[in-house]
Order: sequence, then C-alpha cells, then structure tokens
Amino acid sequence: MISTIFSARKLRSFLLIITLLSSIAISEESFHLIEKKELPNQLGTFREIEFNHDQTATIYTALLNPEYHARFYQDESKIQFFASYLDELNRHHDFTIGINGGFYQPNFTPVGLFIYQGKMIKPLVHNSLLKACIIINKNQKIILETDLDQCLHADNAMQTGPLLIQNGKINPHLQHLQTKSKSMQEFFDLHKRTLLAFTDENQIVMIVTSPISLMDLANFLQNHPHALGTKKIMTAINLDGGSSTGMYVRFPSEAFYFHELKHVKTFIFVN
Repeated sequence: MISTIFSARKLRSFLLIITLLSSIAISEESFHLIEKKELPNQLGTFREIEFNHDQTATIYTALLNPEYHARFYQDESKIQFFASYLDELNRHHDFTIGINGGFYQPNFTPVGLFIYQGKMIKPLVHNSLLKACIIINKNQKIILETDLDQCLHADNAMQTGPLLIQNGKINPHLQHLQTKSKSMQEFFDLHKRTLLAFTDENQIVMIVTSPISLMDLANFLQNHPHALGTKKIMTAINLDGGSSTGMYVRFPSEAFYFHELKHVKTFIFVN
C-alpha cells in the first residue's frame, strides 16, 4: 500500500513537471528576443522582440531607469504637411528617445485634453476610448493616470487610450469596446501601435510595434512581461498608432528609427 501511494505521488510529480516544462516551452515559443542592448546615457535597456500568435509582430521597447527625464513636445505647425518627423526634430532638439504622442484631429489639433507647459490647449472630452491620460509631473517623470479628474490639475497632461492593462490585468472593458461598433472593430485590428507601460517595479516602458491587434498586444503584455525585462506590467495605455507610430533612439553608432508615415502633432521626449 505504501509503495503504491509512493508510486502515485511520483507519477503526479512527474506529470506536474512535464506540464510545467510544456507550458514554459509554449511560452518561449511565442516570442523571441532578437536584440537587447543598453540605451544611451545609462537610460535603461532597449529590446527588439518577435512575437508569434495569430500573426508575427515585432515589438520594440525601451525600459527606462528611474533617472530619466521626460517632456512633451508639440509641433507648432498649423498645417500637418509642414510638421517635422522625428529624425528632423532630432537635429534641432535635445532628446535621447522620442515617440509619437496622442491623437489629433483633421485640423491638426489634439483630440481630447492637452495641457502643455501649464496652458490648456484642448479641454477634456468624454470618449469611450480615451479613458486615461499621460501626465509629466514637475520632476519630469511620466505618470499613467486612469482618473481623468487628476489630469486637469497637471501642468502637462495628454488624454489618450484605450487602457490595455489596469492593476496588472487586461482591462475588462476592452473586449466590449472591440465589439461596440464596426469602426471600433477596425481600430482593434492589425495596426502599428505606440504604448506606454508602468511596471510593478515603478519603471516606465516605451513601446512601438509593427502591425498587431490590440487584444493580442494586451495578452502579450499581461502574459510575457519578462520579455520586456520586468516581472509584471501594472498599467499600459495606448497612444496614437497606425501611420503615426514612431520611435527614435539616438544610439552613438547608429540611431534606431521606426519611421512615422505621416506628420505627427505631439511627441514625448526622454533624456
């Protein structure tokens, strides 16, 4: 009887090990780290990741050290055609990393709340997608805020969304948003993406991707945070994507440039 119980326990342990190894293998097969290197000026770590799910997407991330300093930049051009791309801005502005910022309207003004250097450029709007905002506080740190009322009191704030990850889990309203209308479904389909994320270790991650669905990206962030170099993503907020998606990193030897395909109104710069 004792030997039978012992054998059963060994069998259960063996099956548990096989299950764990299988899950690890599946997890590792879903993404592949293409490149990892230090960001300039000891800002953190840059990664290029290949993610395979329903389709293959490339994800570029900059995991920032706490010493970074961030700021918004708003292109002064009134006409979109005359606005500058990130590589042009790099020649005239001092930043190490730059990404595109929030949504903007056909008249080339921001969509939703935009407070820039203490001046309200655009007021808050009520929109089912734009349920969060990016704040840059007086210490030049990025705050991902889900309480829009808090954004009204900031010196620099930008309304955006949707919220992908909230309190470490996929936003429960995300699936409902996707099925809300035909235009929403199109928005959730394959597009380039720009995001900001906040980790359980109080780090900011800047992210751009090749075309990927919004739900696949949310699942990747929740299930594979170690691919980004962290234990857990606590908050992730979508910025303007599609043809606006861009990232510029001023590496000493050769800059990394994920080129925007159209002129952008607002940017986030980091040194």
